[in-house]
Amino acid sequence: MVPRQDAILNLSRLLSHAPGLDPEVVGDGMLAPTAAQLEADGLRLHGPLSWHVVVRSTGGTDDFLAEGEVSGTAVMECRRCLSDAFVEVKASFIYPMVYRPAQEANLLLLEAPLRDGELEEALDQDDVLAFGAPEADFGPLLRQVFAIDLPLTGLCRPDCRGLSVDGVDLNQHPDHVAPNAEGGPASPFEVLKDLDVDSRS
Repeated sequence: MVPRQDAILNLSRLLSHAPGLDPEVVGDGMLAPTAAQLEADGLRLHGPLSWHVVVRSTGGTDDFLAEGEVSGTAVMECRRCLSDAFVEVKASFIYPMVYRPAQEANLLLLEAPLRDGELEEALDQDDVLAFGAPEADFGPLLRQVFAIDLPLTGLCRPDCRGLSVDGVDLNQHPDHVAPNAEGGPASPFEVLKDLDVDSRS
């Protein structure tokens, strides 16, 4: 499957409301965001993202349900040694979805609460997806969902030894012993060892 920079689903079949048509549209593929998109989302990736999205009619005139998942490998800074850590992430979503042809064509995630009662009749969850053209690009949403599910930190490997106090990677130099800086104490608390503290005061 050839990676693409978008994740477009053509929902015109659902919008036609023709009897006998399949009430859902299914799409999947490989999403390869541009460098600018990754920077905007604060992401580094090792390869493209795999995605799967289903949009189905809920029986209303222009009301639908969108659900899907996205997975891939994020590149993060190892919390112990600061080298690259490759972190597997799999995220999913489910949103009510409404067609509003008057709005801009892009797929938008409208976060509740909405002002002036807009779309109140369509909301039974906190957020709703709105689209203004039959071809809806789920790419921005997939990147956002993936970014939200990233862990706070990553590890390059479970037994990462980290850095020594003088900044040497102990994974590459396991026998390294950090010298005391200018003959100073090995521990910042060592200077307190001869401190005379009167416990009665």
